[in-house]
Amino acid sequence: MIGLCRALLLTGLLAAQSVMALPWSKDMRDQPSVKAQESQVETVNAAVPTTGKERFGPPADMSELVQERLQAGQQLTNAVATTPESINRGKEMYDRHCALCHGSGGQGDGQVGAKFIPSPMNLTINYVQLQPDGQLYFTISHGSIAMPFYRNAIDPDDRWNIVNYVKEVLGKESPGKEATGSTQQ
Repeated sequence: MIGLCRALLLTGLLAAQSVMALPWSKDMRDQPSVKAQESQVETVNAAVPTTGKERFGPPADMSELVQERLQAGQQLTNAVATTPESINRGKEMYDRHCALCHGSGGQGDGQVGAKFIPSPMNLTINYVQLQPDGQLYFTISHGSIAMPFYRNAIDPDDRWNIVNYVKEVLGKESPGKEATGSTQQ
């Protein structure tokens, strides 16, 4: 009988401890969360860059996005020289982050991109190829109409490597690029 009482007392103590722990067990559930493609830290437009390569914060709306994209084309210069190493790294990063939507040849015909309206930009057309490097870099960093931003996912030097790859490889491999492709993004 004494053993049974001890067992019941021990069970009661363990149950009381678990009940007391309940308020703390919610801590893991009640946390702020960050969704995919959501900025983790808001950047102030007037902030001083730490690397000297990123000069613009996230745009507030589509009008500001377009204005800042044009400014980036005038003010940002490619920080990575167009070398075979840069182009190879750019292809690696393009294949990892861009080809699913823009296609392996940059024509906007990637498997995932086929589901989007508007369709992904054809990166081989003159509209894209004639843009300054800084403008393309800005688009990769801050996104476009349906394109998400990659400023948190791709290192700044790798974004420049992608620009080098798009200009030096995709822009030179496409026949008849003036008349083809979407201009939605």
